[in-house]
Amino acid sequence: MRPPDPGAGHARGAVDRARRAAGTDAAGPELTRRTPFPRARRRPGIRYNPVSPAMLRKIAQAAAIWALTMGAQPPDGRTPVSYAKDIQPILARQCTGCHMPQSRQGGLLLTSYDGFRQGGVKGPGFVPGKPAESVVIAYLTGERKPQMPFGGKPLSEEQINLFRRWIEQGARNDSGGEAAPAAGRKPVVYKSAPLITAFAFSPDGRMLAVSGYSEILLTAPDGKLLARLPGLSMRIHGIAFTPDGDTLVAAGGDPGRMGEVQIWDVPGRKLKHSIVGSSDTYFGGSLSPDGKLFAVGGGSDKSIRIIDVEAGKEIRRMDHHEDWVFQTAFGIDGKRLVTVGRDRAAKLSDVASGRFIENVNLLRDALTAVVRHPRRDWVAIGGADRVPYLYRMDRPRAMRIADDSTLIQKFEKQDGPILALALSPDGSRLAVACEAGDVRVYSTEDARLLARLTGHQGGVYAVQFTPDGAQVVTGGFDGQLRFYDAAGKMARSFVAAPLEVARSN
Repeated sequence: MRPPDPGAGHARGAVDRARRAAGTDAAGPELTRRTPFPRARRRPGIRYNPVSPAMLRKIAQAAAIWALTMGAQPPDGRTPVSYAKDIQPILARQCTGCHMPQSRQGGLLLTSYDGFRQGGVKGPGFVPGKPAESVVIAYLTGERKPQMPFGGKPLSEEQINLFRRWIEQGARNDSGGEAAPAAGRKPVVYKSAPLITAFAFSPDGRMLAVSGYSEILLTAPDGKLLARLPGLSMRIHGIAFTPDGDTLVAAGGDPGRMGEVQIWDVPGRKLKHSIVGSSDTYFGGSLSPDGKLFAVGGGSDKSIRIIDVEAGKEIRRMDHHEDWVFQTAFGIDGKRLVTVGRDRAAKLSDVASGRFIENVNLLRDALTAVVRHPRRDWVAIGGADRVPYLYRMDRPRAMRIADDSTLIQKFEKQDGPILALALSPDGSRLAVACEAGDVRVYSTEDARLLARLTGHQGGVYAVQFTPDGAQVVTGGFDGQLRFYDAAGKMARSFVAAPLEVARSN
């Protein structure tokens, strides 16, 4: 099973959606790459002549002249070089693959400014004000061997000069966090509703944080946009508020490039920490009950990461899974953690030591969702086999082969793979969202179907109860947040993102 892929499984109109996404969605190039567009065909009766070599030379000469005079002039030495805009993007593209927390070759960490400055076994990465004495310059130029990036194409002279000038100017960190935020980035212009991969209510229910493209959108429950919080991550796959509502923690990243945890000061609308610690997207973030720890699934690297929210740093990594990890859930006291992934297991671990305790469930199929009961150490899980299960975290007897003694309740099979789960504040109801666009609400006591929530156009990737438990809210492929009452009647819906209004000619 592949990781949850927004849009996968909806073949109808795939080409139109991919073309639309390519123009409005940061993930558009990837969607377009996977879509089998037809090749252009030559029209009969029209003669196609290749461009002559002489004409090609003239075009090349003209392009070179333009580049020298207009398009490729490096900024002069007086222009400030930005770590966030100029240096960090080069490091992210060329260097972090070998110098991230899980590999850290040469002891060097390049996913954060502090790690870059501290350096590795060869000493500090740079000496502010002294490029000639900085290790990074020696390795980039090849003065020290092996030349970096190791095994890759050397940086251009212009890129190396950016590092020289940045160091010469004091090597200032203007990122505002451990990783460069989207400083100076223009707000995303939405021509269509962006799909929703995650959202969360503030504890008082007066605010929602909703995933956008390279940002988090803060809205009121009536749809009024309150703020836009831009960050590094193309996609956000997990959002949570601390119990006091003053801090927002999110997990996401860019596929095949990085995973990131963002920690935001909600009243000040400021990024407190941006922690980059993987070469692929993070999934399924959850907060400990006291709001001090944040756990994420490392996705393709099969890891579980624990983040200290106040300090803004990773304090523990666990490698108990054998495949992608998609979701996490802390126990009632925050001392234990349940994680689920593509290896079919709901694994129970000790948070303080990182020790694996046991598998909670009987292995069946890949799992993508887990949520803890608000009052007991029970967890609901679901995934590829389309059946939601409710399990105890504690086994009532010694484990046996094919043992399912922790199972409390088994629910009916859904119409598609399960993508998200939510439990009501009192734990009496379970909401199940699936790839088929269906959301069902059940009684946790007897597995009785209470309501079906309809009207979704595509898969539903996120579901939550309102803090008072009166409504169920859904979000997914069509970009709509929908509010349903207990009977399954839709009360209202809106798009959280600010859509561009088409101008009439």
